[in-house]
Amino acid sequence: MRPPAAEIAERWEAWRARIDELIGRVVSSVPAAAAVGVARYIAEGGKRLRGFLTILVAEELGGRGDDALDAAVAVELVHASSLALDDIIDGDTVRRGRPAAWVAFGVARTVMVSNLLIPLAQSMVFRRYGDLALRRTVEAWLDASLGEVYDAFYSPDELPPEAYLRIARLKTGALFRLAAELGAIAAGRDDLLAAAGGYGEALGLAYQVADDLVDLALELQGREVRPSTGYALFKRLVGSSTSRAFELLRGVVGEASRLAEAMPGVRLLPHVPSFMVNAMLREAGLSLDAP
Repeated sequence: MRPPAAEIAERWEAWRARIDELIGRVVSSVPAAAAVGVARYIAEGGKRLRGFLTILVAEELGGRGDDALDAAVAVELVHASSLALDDIIDGDTVRRGRPAAWVAFGVARTVMVSNLLIPLAQSMVFRRYGDLALRRTVEAWLDASLGEVYDAFYSPDELPPEAYLRIARLKTGALFRLAAELGAIAAGRDDLLAAAGGYGEALGLAYQVADDLVDLALELQGREVRPSTGYALFKRLVGSSTSRAFELLRGVVGEASRLAEAMPGVRLLPHVPSFMVNAMLREAGLSLDAP
Protein backbone atom coordinates (compact mmCIF):
# COMPACT_ATOMS: atom_id res chain seq x y z
CA MET A 1 0.00 0.00 0.00
CA ARG A 2 1.31 3.43 -0.94
CA PRO A 3 2.00 5.95 1.83
CA PRO A 4 -0.86 8.46 2.18
CA ALA A 5 1.49 11.36 1.37
CA ALA A 6 2.33 9.84 -2.01
CA GLU A 7 -1.34 9.37 -2.90
CA ILE A 8 -2.22 12.89 -1.76
CA ALA A 9 0.62 14.33 -3.87
CA GLU A 10 -0.49 12.41 -6.96
CA ARG A 11 -4.12 13.44 -6.64
CA TRP A 12 -3.14 17.03 -5.89
CA GLU A 13 -1.12 17.31 -9.10
CA ALA A 14 -3.91 15.78 -11.18
CA TRP A 15 -6.63 18.04 -9.79
CA ARG A 16 -4.35 21.07 -9.85
CA ALA A 17 -4.13 20.78 -13.63
CA ARG A 18 -7.91 20.58 -13.93
CA ILE A 19 -8.42 23.55 -11.61
CA ASP A 20 -5.95 25.61 -13.66
CA GLU A 21 -7.73 24.68 -16.88
CA LEU A 22 -11.15 25.75 -15.60
CA ILE A 23 -9.78 28.95 -14.07
CA GLY A 24 -8.41 29.85 -17.48
CA ARG A 25 -11.84 29.38 -19.05
CA VAL A 26 -13.62 31.34 -16.31
CA VAL A 27 -11.35 34.39 -16.41
CA SER A 28 -11.51 34.42 -20.21
CA SER A 29 -15.26 34.91 -19.87
CA VAL A 30 -14.95 38.09 -17.77
CA PRO A 31 -17.54 40.46 -19.28
CA ALA A 32 -15.15 43.39 -19.82
CA ALA A 33 -12.69 42.16 -22.45
CA ALA A 34 -10.09 44.78 -21.49
CA ALA A 35 -9.95 43.30 -17.98
CA VAL A 36 -9.30 39.71 -19.06
CA GLY A 37 -5.51 40.08 -19.14
CA VAL A 38 -5.42 41.50 -15.61
CA ALA A 39 -7.84 38.83 -14.38
CA ARG A 40 -5.71 36.08 -15.89
CA TYR A 41 -2.55 37.55 -14.32
CA ILE A 42 -4.17 37.70 -10.87
CA ALA A 43 -5.52 34.15 -11.08
CA GLU A 44 -2.50 32.39 -12.58
CA GLY A 45 -0.04 30.34 -10.53
CA GLY A 46 -0.23 29.17 -6.95
CA LYS A 47 -0.35 25.77 -5.30
CA ARG A 48 -4.16 25.41 -5.55
CA LEU A 49 -4.20 23.82 -2.10
CA ARG A 50 -7.56 25.33 -1.17
CA GLY A 51 -9.19 24.18 -4.38
CA PHE A 52 -7.72 20.73 -4.01
CA LEU A 53 -9.01 20.58 -0.45
CA THR A 54 -12.53 21.29 -1.71
CA ILE A 55 -12.33 18.37 -4.12
CA LEU A 56 -10.68 15.98 -1.68
CA VAL A 57 -13.27 16.69 1.03
CA ALA A 58 -16.06 16.04 -1.47
CA GLU A 59 -14.51 12.74 -2.52
CA GLU A 60 -13.75 11.63 1.02
CA LEU A 61 -17.36 12.32 2.05
CA GLY A 62 -18.72 10.15 -0.75
CA GLY A 63 -19.17 12.70 -3.53
CA ARG A 64 -17.56 13.12 -6.93
CA GLY A 65 -14.60 15.40 -7.47
CA ASP A 66 -16.10 16.71 -10.70
CA ASP A 67 -19.11 17.96 -8.77
CA ALA A 68 -16.82 20.05 -6.56
CA LEU A 69 -14.70 21.53 -9.37
CA ASP A 70 -16.71 24.75 -9.74
CA ALA A 71 -16.45 25.30 -5.98
CA ALA A 72 -12.70 24.68 -6.08
CA VAL A 73 -12.28 27.29 -8.80
CA ALA A 74 -14.44 29.79 -6.93
CA VAL A 75 -12.34 29.38 -3.77
CA GLU A 76 -9.14 29.87 -5.77
CA LEU A 77 -10.49 33.01 -7.45
CA VAL A 78 -11.41 34.52 -4.09
CA HIS A 79 -7.99 33.57 -2.71
CA ALA A 80 -6.11 35.03 -5.68
CA SER A 81 -8.09 38.26 -5.47
CA SER A 82 -7.40 38.54 -1.75
CA LEU A 83 -3.67 38.17 -2.40
CA ALA A 84 -3.75 40.87 -5.08
CA LEU A 85 -5.45 43.25 -2.64
CA ASP A 86 -3.16 42.24 0.26
CA ASP A 87 -0.10 43.06 -1.86
CA ILE A 88 -1.39 46.61 -2.30
CA ILE A 89 -2.11 47.00 1.41
CA ASP A 90 1.25 45.54 2.45
CA GLY A 91 3.30 47.14 -0.32
CA ASP A 92 4.60 43.76 -1.48
CA THR A 93 6.05 43.97 -4.98
CA VAL A 94 6.51 40.26 -5.77
CA ARG A 95 3.87 37.53 -5.85
CA ARG A 96 4.35 33.96 -7.03
CA GLY A 97 7.81 34.71 -8.39
CA ARG A 98 6.91 37.71 -10.54
CA PRO A 99 5.81 41.35 -10.10
CA ALA A 100 2.66 41.72 -8.03
CA ALA A 101 -0.44 42.60 -10.04
CA TRP A 102 -0.49 46.20 -8.81
CA VAL A 103 3.12 46.64 -9.95
CA ALA A 104 2.36 45.16 -13.37
CA PHE A 105 -1.00 46.86 -13.99
CA GLY A 106 -1.35 49.65 -11.44
CA VAL A 107 -3.37 49.93 -8.25
CA ALA A 108 -6.65 51.05 -9.83
CA ARG A 109 -6.89 48.21 -12.35
CA THR A 110 -5.85 45.61 -9.81
CA VAL A 111 -8.46 46.74 -7.30
CA MET A 112 -11.22 46.93 -9.91
CA VAL A 113 -10.52 43.49 -11.39
CA SER A 114 -10.13 41.87 -7.96
CA ASN A 115 -13.47 43.37 -6.98
CA LEU A 116 -14.91 41.88 -10.16
CA LEU A 117 -13.50 38.39 -9.61
CA ILE A 118 -14.86 38.03 -6.07
CA PRO A 119 -18.56 38.42 -6.95
CA LEU A 120 -17.92 36.36 -10.08
CA ALA A 121 -16.78 33.53 -7.82
CA GLN A 122 -19.74 34.06 -5.51
CA SER A 123 -22.17 33.87 -8.43
CA MET A 124 -20.54 30.59 -9.54
CA VAL A 125 -21.11 29.16 -6.09
CA PHE A 126 -24.72 30.32 -5.93
CA ARG A 127 -25.67 29.02 -9.38
CA ARG A 128 -24.13 25.59 -8.83
CA TYR A 129 -24.65 24.94 -5.11
CA GLY A 130 -27.37 27.29 -3.87
CA ASP A 131 -28.04 29.66 -1.02
CA LEU A 132 -26.21 27.83 1.78
CA ALA A 133 -22.97 27.73 -0.20
CA LEU A 134 -23.28 31.43 -1.03
CA ARG A 135 -23.85 32.33 2.63
CA ARG A 136 -20.75 30.40 3.67
CA THR A 137 -18.73 32.11 0.91
CA VAL A 138 -19.79 35.59 2.06
CA GLU A 139 -19.07 34.69 5.69
CA ALA A 140 -15.58 33.48 4.78
CA TRP A 141 -14.78 36.66 2.86
CA LEU A 142 -16.00 38.74 5.82
CA ASP A 143 -13.76 36.80 8.24
CA ALA A 144 -10.73 36.96 5.96
CA SER A 145 -11.22 40.71 5.56
CA LEU A 146 -11.54 41.14 9.33
CA GLY A 147 -8.25 39.30 9.80
CA GLU A 148 -6.63 41.69 7.35
CA VAL A 149 -8.05 44.65 9.31
CA TYR A 150 -6.40 43.36 12.48
CA ASP A 151 -3.12 43.00 10.60
CA ALA A 152 -3.32 46.46 9.01
CA PHE A 153 -4.91 48.61 11.72
CA TYR A 154 -3.33 47.31 14.91
CA SER A 155 0.23 47.35 16.11
CA PRO A 156 1.59 44.27 17.92
CA ASP A 157 1.79 46.29 21.16
CA GLU A 158 -1.99 46.79 21.15
CA LEU A 159 -2.74 43.06 21.21
CA PRO A 160 -1.76 40.14 23.45
CA PRO A 161 0.44 37.43 21.88
CA GLU A 162 -2.51 35.01 21.89
CA ALA A 163 -4.30 37.28 19.40
CA TYR A 164 -2.02 35.70 16.79
CA LEU A 165 -4.18 32.57 16.80
CA ARG A 166 -7.40 34.53 16.27
CA ILE A 167 -5.91 36.59 13.45
CA ALA A 168 -4.53 33.46 11.76
CA ARG A 169 -7.88 31.66 12.03
CA LEU A 170 -9.58 34.67 10.44
CA LYS A 171 -7.07 35.74 7.82
CA THR A 172 -5.96 32.28 6.67
CA GLY A 173 -8.30 29.80 8.29
CA ALA A 174 -11.45 31.35 6.82
CA LEU A 175 -10.76 30.36 3.20
CA PHE A 176 -9.56 26.88 4.17
CA ARG A 177 -12.78 26.54 6.18
CA LEU A 178 -14.76 27.62 3.14
CA ALA A 179 -12.91 25.16 0.91
CA ALA A 180 -13.83 22.26 3.19
CA GLU A 181 -17.41 23.45 3.67
CA LEU A 182 -17.99 23.71 -0.08
CA GLY A 183 -16.56 20.22 -0.47
CA ALA A 184 -19.14 18.91 2.00
CA ILE A 185 -21.93 20.78 0.23
CA ALA A 186 -20.82 19.48 -3.19
CA ALA A 187 -20.92 15.95 -1.78
CA GLY A 188 -24.47 16.47 -0.51
CA ARG A 189 -23.31 16.19 3.11
CA ASP A 190 -24.75 19.35 4.63
CA ASP A 191 -24.99 17.35 7.86
CA LEU A 192 -21.17 17.42 8.03
CA LEU A 193 -20.83 21.12 7.21
CA ALA A 194 -19.74 22.15 10.71
CA ALA A 195 -17.32 19.24 11.04
CA ALA A 196 -15.76 19.92 7.65
CA GLY A 197 -15.54 23.64 8.40
CA GLY A 198 -13.84 23.07 11.74
CA TYR A 199 -11.32 20.80 10.06
CA GLY A 200 -10.66 23.33 7.29
CA GLU A 201 -10.15 26.18 9.74
CA ALA A 202 -7.69 24.13 11.80
CA LEU A 203 -5.88 23.20 8.61
CA GLY A 204 -5.64 26.89 7.67
CA LEU A 205 -4.22 27.68 11.09
CA ALA A 206 -1.58 24.97 10.61
CA TYR A 207 -0.76 26.44 7.20
CA GLN A 208 -0.24 29.92 8.68
CA VAL A 209 1.86 28.66 11.59
CA ALA A 210 4.06 26.70 9.17
CA ASP A 211 4.42 29.77 6.95
CA ASP A 212 5.47 31.92 9.89
CA LEU A 213 7.82 29.21 11.18
CA VAL A 214 9.57 29.19 7.80
CA ASP A 215 9.95 32.98 7.97
CA LEU A 216 11.30 32.71 11.50
CA ALA A 217 13.84 30.07 10.51
CA LEU A 218 14.99 32.17 7.54
CA GLU A 219 15.19 35.28 9.72
CA LEU A 220 17.36 33.44 12.25
CA GLN A 221 19.60 32.52 9.31
CA GLY A 222 20.04 36.23 8.52
CA ARG A 223 17.38 36.63 5.82
CA GLU A 224 15.15 39.71 5.81
CA VAL A 225 11.46 39.00 6.51
CA ARG A 226 8.65 41.48 5.91
CA PRO A 227 7.26 42.69 9.26
CA SER A 228 3.54 42.44 9.99
CA THR A 229 1.36 42.52 13.08
CA GLY A 230 0.59 38.82 12.75
CA TYR A 231 4.23 37.81 12.38
CA ALA A 232 5.30 40.04 15.28
CA LEU A 233 2.64 38.42 17.49
CA PHE A 234 3.83 35.00 16.34
CA LYS A 235 7.37 35.80 17.51
CA ARG A 236 6.08 37.08 20.83
CA LEU A 237 4.04 33.90 21.24
CA VAL A 238 6.91 31.50 20.53
CA GLY A 239 9.72 33.69 21.88
CA SER A 240 11.63 33.75 18.57
CA SER A 241 12.38 30.08 19.12
CA THR A 242 11.96 27.46 16.40
CA SER A 243 11.59 24.76 19.05
CA ARG A 244 8.57 26.51 20.58
CA ALA A 245 7.24 27.24 17.11
CA PHE A 246 7.46 23.54 16.26
CA GLU A 247 5.62 22.73 19.47
CA LEU A 248 2.81 25.08 18.47
CA LEU A 249 2.77 23.69 14.92
CA ARG A 250 2.59 20.07 16.01
CA GLY A 251 -0.31 20.96 18.28
CA VAL A 252 -2.39 22.58 15.54
CA VAL A 253 -1.54 19.81 13.05
CA GLY A 254 -2.72 17.28 15.61
CA GLU A 255 -5.94 19.25 16.14
CA ALA A 256 -6.68 19.27 12.39
CA SER A 257 -5.97 15.54 12.07
CA ARG A 258 -8.23 14.68 15.00
CA LEU A 259 -11.06 16.73 13.53
CA ALA A 260 -10.68 14.84 10.25
CA GLU A 261 -10.73 11.48 12.00
CA ALA A 262 -14.05 12.39 13.62
CA MET A 263 -15.74 12.52 10.20
CA PRO A 264 -17.16 9.17 9.03
CA GLY A 265 -15.41 7.22 6.30
CA VAL A 266 -12.48 9.54 5.63
CA ARG A 267 -9.11 8.05 4.74
CA LEU A 268 -6.74 10.73 3.45
CA LEU A 269 -7.98 13.88 5.19
CA PRO A 270 -6.21 13.12 8.52
CA HIS A 271 -2.90 12.99 6.63
CA VAL A 272 -3.36 16.26 4.71
CA PRO A 273 -2.20 18.56 7.57
CA SER A 274 1.23 16.93 7.91
CA PHE A 275 1.55 16.61 4.11
CA MET A 276 0.79 20.29 3.57
CA VAL A 277 2.94 21.52 6.44
CA ASN A 278 5.96 19.44 5.43
CA ALA A 279 5.69 20.76 1.87
CA MET A 280 6.02 24.29 3.27
CA LEU A 281 8.75 23.48 5.78
CA ARG A 282 10.98 22.06 3.06
CA GLU A 283 11.44 25.63 1.81
CA ALA A 284 13.64 26.22 4.86
CA GLY A 285 15.12 22.71 5.01
CA LEU A 286 12.84 21.76 7.90
CA SER A 287 10.51 18.87 8.62
CA LEU A 288 7.64 18.28 11.01
CA ASP A 289 9.20 14.92 11.89
CA ALA A 290 12.60 16.35 12.84
CA PRO A 291 13.42 16.29 16.55
